Amino acid sequence: MFAVSDLRSFATRIRPVLGDGSTLLICSHVAQLLLRIGSSLIVTRLLSPEAYGVIGIITSISYILVMISDMGLRAYIIRHEHGGDELLQSVWTVRLLRNVAIFAIMFVGAGVFAELYKAPEISLAIRICAAPFLIDACSSLAGATTERNRGVVRLTVVEFTRFLMVTVTTIIAAYFLRNYWAIVIGMFVNSIVGVIASYTVLKGPPVRFRLEGDHVRDLWRFWRIIIPSSIITLVLTQTNTVIMARFFPMDELGKFSIATTLSAAVMGVSTEYVMRVFFPRFAEANRSSIEQAKEIYYSCRRMVMLFFAFGIGGLIGGGELLIRILYNEEYLGTGIYLSLLCLTPLARLISLPAEQAIITRGFIRVALNANVLRLGWIAVAGPIAYIGIGPLALIAVFCLAETAALPYFLWHLKRYDLLDLREESYLIGAMLVGAAIGYVCYMASEALIASGALPNF
Repeated sequence: MFAVSDLRSFATRIRPVLGDGSTLLICSHVAQLLLRIGSSLIVTRLLSPEAYGVIGIITSISYILVMISDMGLRAYIIRHEHGGDELLQSVWTVRLLRNVAIFAIMFVGAGVFAELYKAPEISLAIRICAAPFLIDACSSLAGATTERNRGVVRLTVVEFTRFLMVTVTTIIAAYFLRNYWAIVIGMFVNSIVGVIASYTVLKGPPVRFRLEGDHVRDLWRFWRIIIPSSIITLVLTQTNTVIMARFFPMDELGKFSIATTLSAAVMGVSTEYVMRVFFPRFAEANRSSIEQAKEIYYSCRRMVMLFFAFGIGGLIGGGELLIRILYNEEYLGTGIYLSLLCLTPLARLISLPAEQAIITRGFIRVALNANVLRLGWIAVAGPIAYIGIGPLALIAVFCLAETAALPYFLWHLKRYDLLDLREESYLIGAMLVGAAIGYVCYMASEALIASGALPNF
């Protein structure tokens, strides 16, 4: 009892210091990024590039099924005016039914999926990796409701603890198994810990099977716009993996998967900041005062986004240098994929806050319309790049799709009287400085290695 009392007293004292949790969130994700790099240094020496290729295929299949059935439940809960228990129970039930359907499709269709990626030998792994969908279906909606209530500190601590447990488990499993099943075990641990946390550490609505007609219809009105957008997002994000699987050997797909993991980790930091800090604050301000929301749009994310832009620019300019430092010679060549893939999180620094702000203002179709523009860019530029240069150029076209949609988002920001071009130009400037520094460091290291002044590493 004394220990619990001390813990509660400590939490009470430290909460004012943490404020809205944005600093803790950023520190947590930076720590996760560094730990992910550190664990990758260990695991890549225990597993071959082919193992990452297999996991890349499984992850792609899972993502495809999730996006096809995406209902935007997280955004729906955060932006909803009321969010009572009955509504949340209906949302939980819909999510449960969706996850069961995804499990069935992935389990039964494993052979078809494996053939699509020209890897029939991994059909068993695909079936086993369908099970986490059933596990996730059992979790409560405590995570989404905590986000709605701006419980950033609690969520950040839970997610960081979850990440540590998955990372340690994966490293131990990789040491003993020396194959891709080690990462599969980590997937199961991730789902199990998430379910436990949703009922113990996080506070959410009581779980009950409920399908209220009014709530389902309201969700459907939101969902029918989200689904087409999600399907286009699926094409935009997963075609790269399909191209790599069909035109490149498995070890090259493994390098691409590592680059995807690193770029996704970078994008995860900025995305979580937007969704857990910026979006709830902007939505709350928008419900109170439009003028207050206008002020918050830039002020609550200015310094953070400049930091992100500088860092991502550094990866674009010096991606191969990072790979040289972190991995052994088997993984050289991954840097070109990393530099290309980082073009997307860079553009998302502008487009994601804009998208969430515009949706909050009531124009839900903005995501769908932007995806149509991205798809149009690929339809025009893709064939030219593929015919003129080859598959790698086609991947570059996909990576630039987010940039192609930026004028549309900026136009809508101006329409809702939120746009400040000077603020947006600061991000571009920070990125250019970061890219220049990264490229200079990379070229300097290559020159020193070629002259013998620096040992090959």
